[in-house]
Amino acid sequence: MTLRPILILTLTILSLSLAGQEKSYTAGGFVRGGAFFSTGDYKHDINAAFGDMALTMTATDNLNFKGFGDLRIRTGQQFGENINSLMVREAWGMYYNSFMSISAGKKIIKWGKTDIFTPLSRFNPVDYTFRTPDFEDGDMGNLLGELTFTPAPFFRLSVVATPFWNPSVLLIKPVSLPPGMEVWLPGEFRTGNGYHSWGVRGDFRFSSIDAGLQYYHGPELMPGLTLISADYTNPLQPAITVEGVPYIISNTGFDFEAIISPFVLRGAASLTTPAKDKAGNEEVPFRQFEWVAGFDWTPGALRLTAEYSGKKVLDFYESPYDPILGTEPDMQQLAELFNTPGFDPVEFTRLQIEAFNRLYNNQLHEYYHSAGLRMEADLLYGRLIPSVTTVFNFTSGDLVIRPALKYKPADGVTLSAGYEHYQGKKGGMYDIIDDFMKAAYFTVRIDF
Repeated sequence: MTLRPILILTLTILSLSLAGQEKSYTAGGFVRGGAFFSTGDYKHDINAAFGDMALTMTATDNLNFKGFGDLRIRTGQQFGENINSLMVREAWGMYYNSFMSISAGKKIIKWGKTDIFTPLSRFNPVDYTFRTPDFEDGDMGNLLGELTFTPAPFFRLSVVATPFWNPSVLLIKPVSLPPGMEVWLPGEFRTGNGYHSWGVRGDFRFSSIDAGLQYYHGPELMPGLTLISADYTNPLQPAITVEGVPYIISNTGFDFEAIISPFVLRGAASLTTPAKDKAGNEEVPFRQFEWVAGFDWTPGALRLTAEYSGKKVLDFYESPYDPILGTEPDMQQLAELFNTPGFDPVEFTRLQIEAFNRLYNNQLHEYYHSAGLRMEADLLYGRLIPSVTTVFNFTSGDLVIRPALKYKPADGVTLSAGYEHYQGKKGGMYDIIDDFMKAAYFTVRIDF
């Protein structure tokens, strides 16, 4: 089923449900234009140039029914490719009362209370290559059903299920590949055995602390790369085909949020276990345990958010080869390998792909430590909003810095300017992507 019939069906059901009741409709949206200018060593000086529009509609009887739709239209270019897209970002209907609610459609759901690092968000795919000054625009939404129960004021139980796999867009989509190599990345809703997912979350709310406990089972939002074929008939330019595929995980997590004036403290812990054994499956990651701790602090017009994230990779072993992307091959070393009796070039390629998956998922080392900081000020009665967000991985050396400035000269008008800076160790993830992700931008947005 395409997205347009889904939107029509959702709005039809919503209209029928509201028939004969006191209804209210709220329309809104925005129009925006802007451009990103490459500051790295990239082949396109104009990283992206676009005009886009959002149309939103909320309908409710203010008693038991609610529906929401968000339609996005974009035209322009990004990474040298023409873009003319029409996307239903959200379209869902809901029935609710004081005890329960049930909703269905395309919806954005973000589980977890942490902000910069989000190990518990399992139902919201993200396009990490989407050029936008507002990072939430990269949220893609998922086709799902959600059932919630509130048996007591301090407790809510949520059950979510999705029938399809809607994968996130990997950062490597614009990467220039070695000669003879093809990478097929999945997009939009995918159906198949095991592609559905489900999760359960319980939220506890008390006077000064909120806590959540959750479980998820289904495909990881991030595709894993797997080797489809490798032809070494011409050793100087092998033909290699790689595809992004789903892999099933089980994830158990806990998080909390506590107010200890003047701070809001947050924390989370998460254990992720793939369903398949890692041996022989290059797309499957190791089991891993993650933890996050951080706080919000708002002294006057300034708001600070700081978080630390740690990870232990379980059942760890060193990768025998370097990742297939990100490093220049040593031709002398390769010649020695290919002349070694019993050497299997296909298995060599498979292990290189496994190493890249480990690089992308931060699993090349047994332990990882990262920190993030966001500073934002609200000046001139909310008309001037400078901010900076930075995240540094102490283990991999990956660093991103995003300074930004928003100015609102009139109601409904926002001028945005900023810069995205990526850097990392040679052969690291941010070293691979920094040429096309480094960019300065300027946009004009009008809300209505």
